[in-house]
Amino acid sequence: MQATATRANQAQPKTRGSFRRRRVVLLLLAGFMSWAGVTLWNQEAKLNERSEKVSALGQKYAEAQQVSADTQREITRLNDPEYVEQRIRKDLHYVKQGETLFYAPKPQK
Repeated sequence: MQATATRANQAQPKTRGSFRRRRVVLLLLAGFMSWAGVTLWNQEAKLNERSEKVSALGQKYAEAQQVSADTQREITRLNDPEYVEQRIRKDLHYVKQGETLFYAPKPQK
């Protein structure tokens, strides 16, 4: 019975040095975990900022694709003589021989 009690005392040293070592290790661990938490917090903020930038750029890209599609459609239509004539008549106010062009007065504000 004394042998087991002696072994139990040997398994758990009760010296001041062991408590200091434990305290130092726990302080180092707490410091590391604090640093890791702050770093994780900063990285999360940066990721949110980048994802907002990506979504904004995605919207700009979609708008640019729409403008490109509209421009391609306009280029295709400009190869049609009827469309060209229609645009000239509308934009430059051209008329065919024998036609009369009437201007409607703009309402005053």
